Amino acid sequence: MLTKKRRTLDFRTILYLNILLMVFLIVSGSEAVLFCSFALSAVALADTGAWRRTAKYSVGFAALAALQYALGMALEAGVQNAVVFLLQMVLFLALRVYPFIGLGFALKEGKNIAEITTALDRLRLHRGVVLSIVVMIRYLPAMAADFRVILDAMRLRGIPISLKFVALHPMKAIEYLIVPMLFRSEKITEEFSGAALVKGYASGARRTSYFDVRMTAKDMAMLVISTASLVLCTFV
Repeated sequence: MLTKKRRTLDFRTILYLNILLMVFLIVSGSEAVLFCSFALSAVALADTGAWRRTAKYSVGFAALAALQYALGMALEAGVQNAVVFLLQMVLFLALRVYPFIGLGFALKEGKNIAEITTALDRLRLHRGVVLSIVVMIRYLPAMAADFRVILDAMRLRGIPISLKFVALHPMKAIEYLIVPMLFRSEKITEEFSGAALVKGYASGARRTSYFDVRMTAKDMAMLVISTASLVLCTFV
């Protein structure tokens, strides 16, 4: 029995968008390609039905773009300041990473691990590649949760949590933050390995899916429109 849920863009479409945006932002990186990349990621996020998050995502991009434009105008006006130049460079890089954050939100809002695994299986990828991608996607939320637990433990023990503490005591910061994360990562790896064995990932049989995972006309349209729009923004 298939579950009835909102049909969003297939994981393979989102994966294609990630690769496509990365290639064009590296090869061209023009303002037209940047804004087109943002628009495509915003459409993918809006397709999940997360309208409030899409609005916040769009406002964040607009704020970063406006700030970079203001700093660029200041530099053109003759403001020779190393801090201004550094901020503009940081914003330049942040804006080009921003579309991938939107695609990550779209993946989080619209897909679960079972759908992602099934979509990767249908790409005929090696089982080791599929497991690596799935574990990476599954580990990111767990890592964020573990990091919050470590910060709470530091607060309970009266250990300051600030950039000043990290700058003045880098070795202690590594001891309090990085070392617990490494030990926790080792434990999570064992848990994921056990879960993979229980779910039969080591079996060579063809996997079935509880979810209806397939490419639709919407996915095909997204593939064509995204490729054509980025090519036009680059060469026209």
